[in-house]
Amino acid sequence: MKNYASSEKLAIIKEAFPDITYDEAERQPAVFVSGESLKALLTFLRDDNGMMYGRLENVTSVDWKTHFEMVYNLFSWEKYEAITVKVKLNHDKPVVPSVTSVFPGVEFEEREVFDLMGIEFTDHPDLRRILLAEDFEGHPLRKDYKQIMPPRVRHLVKGE
Repeated sequence: MKNYASSEKLAIIKEAFPDITYDEAERQPAVFVSGESLKALLTFLRDDNGMMYGRLENVTSVDWKTHFEMVYNLFSWEKYEAITVKVKLNHDKPVVPSVTSVFPGVEFEEREVFDLMGIEFTDHPDLRRILLAEDFEGHPLRKDYKQIMPPRVRHLVKGE
């Protein structure tokens, strides 16, 4: 079972980044940070000897109808613990900095979030659709996505 960042570790992060927030009462507290501080925070979590979160396990997003959240799950093999970093984004124009300069392997995950949720990643090296056709309209994992036509499904008739 994974351990999660302790309250002492969260206090150290808060001292280094006063603009972050978190709920210490949670068993697995997430650290909320602004988009402007995201890359600096992730670099700190990766490089600081007391943190050592060198593995970005996954990146995803959540559509809360009123806003989006980008979710970054990090893990430290040295400390054998995890931490979650979240960024709240405007629902009308969700934009966040790409973190490919901090974790190069995130390039395809950011493209997937862009493709399916429509979140823009500034300074991404190759931001284009990855799963859907370039001419596909919309972002199908958004809660406000309206499918224009139902998918074509062939109905099998007995005896075919």
